[in-house]
Formats: sequence, structure tokens, C-alpha cells
Amino acid sequence: MTSINTNTTTTNDAAAAGAGSKDTKAATSALNNQYMDFLKLLTTQLQNQDPTAPTDTNQLTQQIASLNQVQQQININDNLKQLISLYGMSQTSDAVSYIGKQVESAGNQGILIGPDGNKQAAFVYNLPAGVAKAEVSVFDSTGKEIFKSNGTTLAGRNQIIWSGKNTAGTQMPDGVYTFKIKASDSANKDIATGVTTSTTGIVQSVSAQNGVSTLELGGVSLPMSQVLSIRNPGA
Repeated sequence: MTSINTNTTTTNDAAAAGAGSKDTKAATSALNNQYMDFLKLLTTQLQNQDPTAPTDTNQLTQQIASLNQVQQQININDNLKQLISLYGMSQTSDAVSYIGKQVESAGNQGILIGPDGNKQAAFVYNLPAGVAKAEVSVFDSTGKEIFKSNGTTLAGRNQIIWSGKNTAGTQMPDGVYTFKIKASDSANKDIATGVTTSTTGIVQSVSAQNGVSTLELGGVSLPMSQVLSIRNPGA
């Protein structure tokens, strides 16, 4: 009698198809083909097996179980893709609610925007207790200082609203500006520890790619995961 030796080669091929394919349907189709090949081999072997040395049923059971495991893995991968997609949609939906809100993240940028005569940019910073003077310096995209003013000195969060006019009173164009804070105590001694700045702006739109939602602030793109606070503009 002819003896056909079935082995785990078909299982390994199916696993490779499921692991390497980006398309679950293609992986499932490949696995189904492997199932058919396996069943043909099994039928042929059973028809031609030596009655005095029948096929080891434990081996057949293990091979069938292996194929089932591959099928389960493909299904799990497909379910994970669906969950990731649903999560991305949910995150994008949440991000849309940020439009029109002022958000803050780590950084030192403010976005000047608005109609002529009513342009504004917000600069947010945090101070420790004991600050008597906080000097705010604003810089353009070339790093040139264009404006300087004294800000509030509250312990904690502070915000200064800039009209966009430079020291000479000239209106600056819309865009992204950076700023620095120089803090000092009542003895005019510089304070650096505990002084931090934030990038802030009004969310104009939202974009999403590969499940990641990004807030567009009018020149600054901020991943939603980096948002530290959200509030009504000017608050």
C-alpha cells in the first residue's frame, strides 16, 4: 500500500499567510486551501494505509488542532483591526469637540490669528510662589525679539494676551510666535526653578491618520495625546 506522510508543513504555510498578509480575506482563503489540501492528503492516506500499521490518530489530531489555531489567530487579528479602527473613529469624534477651544501642551509657542484690528495670541506660563516680576519676550520666526512686556505674577498658571503689535506699534502678520519668561523676586534676583511655558492656541480643525487624531491650531499641529488642558478661549 502507498503510504502518504502528512506533516505540519501545510500548517506552517497557512500561518505564514495569516501573519504576513495585510488582507484577512486573503489569509482566510489561503488557509481554506490548506485545509482542502490537508483533507485530500488525509483521505488518500486513510485509503492507502497499511492495515497492520494504521495512521497515528494523535498525529492527525495535532495537525487538525494546529490548523484550527491558525484560523483562530487570523480571526483574532481581524478583530483587533476592527477594534483599532473603532478606537480611531471614537478618538476623532472626541477631537472634533475640541474645535473652537483653547488647548495647551508643553512648549513655548502662541498663534497670532484674527481679523485686522482684533488679532490675538495667547502666551501661557506657570510660576512658583515668590515671583515679583515676570517679563515676557516675544520672538518672530527668525528668532528676533519683537515685543516685550511685563506679565502677571500669580503662583501657578498665568496668561498674557498679545495684540500682535511689535514694540514700534506695527501690526505683525498672523503666524506662530515663540516667547520666553524672565522671572525675578522682590530683590530682582532671577528665578528659574519652577518657571515653565506652554504652547497654546485655538483649535481650528482636526485631522486623523492611522488612528491618530491631530489638532490644527492655525500653524501648529498638536497630537491629541499631547494636550495637557482644554478651556474656553481667554479663560
